[in-house]
Amino acid sequence: MNEPGGPRADVLLWGVIAAWTAVTLASFFAPAVLSPNHARYVNVALMSVFTLLHGARRYGWAGIGVYFAIACLVANGFENLSITTGLPFGQYHHTAAMGPKLFQVPLIIGPIFAVAGYLAWVVTGILLGAVFGAPEHGLAVARCVLAAAVTTMWDLCVDAIGGTVNRDWIWAHGGAFFGVPWLNFAGWLLTMWVIFQLFAGYVTRVGQVRPVPVASPYWLQPVVFWLLIALQFPLLALIVPEAAITDAAGATWSMHGLFTSMAVVSVFTMGFTGLLAWVLLARARAGH
Repeated sequence: MNEPGGPRADVLLWGVIAAWTAVTLASFFAPAVLSPNHARYVNVALMSVFTLLHGARRYGWAGIGVYFAIACLVANGFENLSITTGLPFGQYHHTAAMGPKLFQVPLIIGPIFAVAGYLAWVVTGILLGAVFGAPEHGLAVARCVLAAAVTTMWDLCVDAIGGTVNRDWIWAHGGAFFGVPWLNFAGWLLTMWVIFQLFAGYVTRVGQVRPVPVASPYWLQPVVFWLLIALQFPLLALIVPEAAITDAAGATWSMHGLFTSMAVVSVFTMGFTGLLAWVLLARARAGH
């Protein structure tokens, strides 16, 4: 199968981004038509399509398939380990709301790590200026560490909502970050670093990374997607009603305060990295 590229691929990728936006807005403003729980599965499927199509142009179908498999296997393995031992994410368990499981972890978890990580991987590459030509192997470790941190920015915005508000997963002892323990974020950092380091090792061995011109819409698409994901949190903060919510450990939180905090976090983490990537991309295009 040929790798996707050209105007048709760009239209398809923009279409996936538009569909994700429409599904997200429908779940916010018309939950009777599309519930947030059902929207989650649709959106993860859309983001998986984006990851595979977008990634295939640079890494080939085999390469992006290897990335996706690594992400799913490592994420599922680390989550099962944490549910059993408490490390690396802390002591918790998933509820039935997350759907069918592989061992103790819902099947949807692996793709969530994969798609969030892929966007962060590309955004980090743009921030480092390491994506517009041949791969710079000297940046391999640095990019993996930084991309893991950028992916964890996304998790900072979603875990309190998923765990404390939606009860998709339950922390046995709660946590100071709106019911989430700090260890969870260390676990995300570790898990994503392992995923990226394994993928970087594969890319180095195979050595078939295709250059994409800096002027191509290819580079703008993941940046726009990342920023749209960030913007959903300020939007949620504007529409969520005030209420008191209690986490599984018995701590009580303000729902409006929780969503407002996630909005602030998203602006100064995901929003900042996305805007900086946009500026650096524009500068790189001007230089060419």
